Amino acid sequence: MVYHPSYQKKLLDQLEKCLQQAAIGYSRLATSGDFARDLKRLKARSNGLTRVVVLGGDGTLHLVVNAFAYTAVEVALIPCGSGNDFARQWRVSQAHWLASALRAPAQRIDLGRINDRYFVNVAGVGYDAEVVRATQNKKGRLARWRYSWEGLKHLYTYSNPQVRVEIGGKVTNQRQLMCCFANGQFFGGGMKVAPDANVTSGALNYLSVAQGAPLRQAVALLFSYFGAHTRLAQITTVVIKRCEVKTVGLGIEADGEYLGTTPAVISCQADALLFVVPR
Repeated sequence: MVYHPSYQKKLLDQLEKCLQQAAIGYSRLATSGDFARDLKRLKARSNGLTRVVVLGGDGTLHLVVNAFAYTAVEVALIPCGSGNDFARQWRVSQAHWLASALRAPAQRIDLGRINDRYFVNVAGVGYDAEVVRATQNKKGRLARWRYSWEGLKHLYTYSNPQVRVEIGGKVTNQRQLMCCFANGQFFGGGMKVAPDANVTSGALNYLSVAQGAPLRQAVALLFSYFGAHTRLAQITTVVIKRCEVKTVGLGIEADGEYLGTTPAVISCQADALLFVVPR
């Protein structure tokens, strides 16, 4: 079991009780918040592992998929983080996730990759990365409110820089609020940013939001909670397998984790992870 130490102890105890009743051997690893250190600790424990159960949110899952992509280790999830955006697309209860983590078979799903980092849900460049950077160390019960506040504030302060993107040999260069690369459907605490994304499609959904007045962009973000933003004029969507952001110095986030700055190469990694899909 891999878990974020600030999340539900009651759920951890419940899972341990279920494992003990089923006579399934297990070990526990609490994350420290230091990605490189935790990744090394996970990989050091990989010998003999058959399944890792993640108790946490998108950030904890992000860590685990980077440890076990392209391996025979199965990854199960019990969502109990501050956002849980990756889990939203299945629309099942936490109890259902718990039962699936113990009993359901794993299947191959896709991952995304941005530079040297895998992501399971959504990666982004620009505005969303700056919001993530501003809230990166602000966890806990108020995390979602802080994220919403920083998101609103950055609509007025973010500069909408020129972003040079190459997809399939075609280069675009325009002022953008952000561009996202989606394997899953939701991000940002419930925005349905990529309604057509599918984790077994062998491709990512690319979405860009062109420059616009703050009120216009706020409307687009509001519409995204219902998956209705894709009809707006400033939104461009396309299905991709590989993409390059050539502009230097733009923030990058993946699964709600701030990674650094562009340039960036983004690609779909088909069938990269054995994941326990809830059934």
